[in-house]
Amino acid sequence: MERPAFPALRSTSLPNPNSRTRSVPLNLVVPPQGASGFAAGQAPITPPISPGNSDEGDPRIVIDVQPRFSGDSNCQVVSRPSDSRPGQEHHKRDSDVMDVDGRPTSPRPPLRHLEDEECHLERGTLKLTDFEVKGTLGTGTFARVLLVRLRGASIPNTQNCFALKVLRKTEVVRLRQVEHVNAERYILSRVRHPFIVDLYATFQDSLNIYMLLSYVPGGELFTHLRRARRFTPDVTRFYLANIILALKYLHSFNIIYRDLKPENLLLDSRGYLRLSDFGFAKIVDDRTWTLCGTPEYLAPEIIQSDGHGKAADWWACGILCYEMVVGYPPFFDETAYGIYEKILKGKIHWPREIDRLTKDIIKAFLHPDRSKRLGNLIGGPQDVLDHPWFRGVDWDALERREIRAPIIPHVTSLDDTRHFSHLPLPPAEEIPGLVREEHPPALQQRFDPTAYQFMEF
Repeated sequence: MERPAFPALRSTSLPNPNSRTRSVPLNLVVPPQGASGFAAGQAPITPPISPGNSDEGDPRIVIDVQPRFSGDSNCQVVSRPSDSRPGQEHHKRDSDVMDVDGRPTSPRPPLRHLEDEECHLERGTLKLTDFEVKGTLGTGTFARVLLVRLRGASIPNTQNCFALKVLRKTEVVRLRQVEHVNAERYILSRVRHPFIVDLYATFQDSLNIYMLLSYVPGGELFTHLRRARRFTPDVTRFYLANIILALKYLHSFNIIYRDLKPENLLLDSRGYLRLSDFGFAKIVDDRTWTLCGTPEYLAPEIIQSDGHGKAADWWACGILCYEMVVGYPPFFDETAYGIYEKILKGKIHWPREIDRLTKDIIKAFLHPDRSKRLGNLIGGPQDVLDHPWFRGVDWDALERREIRAPIIPHVTSLDDTRHFSHLPLPPAEEIPGLVREEHPPALQQRFDPTAYQFMEF
């Protein structure tokens, strides 16, 4: 059977400056319950609408400026932005700024509390001028990611090359992303896992805030997947297992990630994945009503504004698993609205080469009823680890990174950027704190309302 043509670009969702306003409900035709795989409710479908073609900077990785799907650029999902990624072949989507948490129905206490974890950021020992800029890894609307090297001796037990995420303060405020950026910093400052990027320090100068992150030189899984076209079940199993261990760790704190996709998965020098871009991450005890995400990866409950939680991450695992083994996501279209309609109809094309167990785990992740979705059942993540598709996986050895990865990225040095876009360096006036040490601001400037909103940086 001929494979459907999969566009080279993915649709994009962008920050919405008018985030306080809900978008009008989509007039999608939802099949009656029982007519398809989805038991779609009658709630209005209200995905946010993006205002245009703006993007934001992603942490630590190549930021791609073009959407992965061609089509109507005005029909994009507004995802929440502390990180929309622009770049070369694909584009990162941001989340809507409307966060309506609360109304918990059955809050579940976390297995552990993030506030009990030690903050591992460097304090007072590093300055921006301690770094030299070696290149630009990506740029966005109000953010860019730079490759920087520490001058002189390296930090103990770390490499001396880093990804520096630079966000323009005025744009963060204008797009109402202050709370999201501060949440990203708070979460990354306390989580530590071998499959999650590390945040080492944060800074600010008169124009920007900065996040110093681990540089992961192998590039995005997206790039390797497009080069291979599709992965075998064994290769898919290795990468999905990396992701599941990272999600299990995050969910133990009641942190939902909400932006799983190949663009946000980086390969380190040994071929293991590192989850990056925590602009959508949030601590949620029960449900949140934030409209955010990547169109192809949105769970039905997000599209229907029904409130979502950890189950949305497990849905995204099913989408990602399908995309890795087939080569394209199960629901795609040239417009975001077309994608939503297909998600709610729930009809999936199953190529004949997909084996029974692979199909079974994907269907278990893509169950429209989140109470019956794999990963969100009574056993939680352990149900995923125990699924027959993962039979034979040594989870402890995997987490210790003792298993040889299927793809070892070719890198020749710690600052090798061959797997990223090659972009010009920013003008010196746009990164003043990196060029020279700034003098303390005048007394009246110390009470600048913009700077006041980033006191933790």
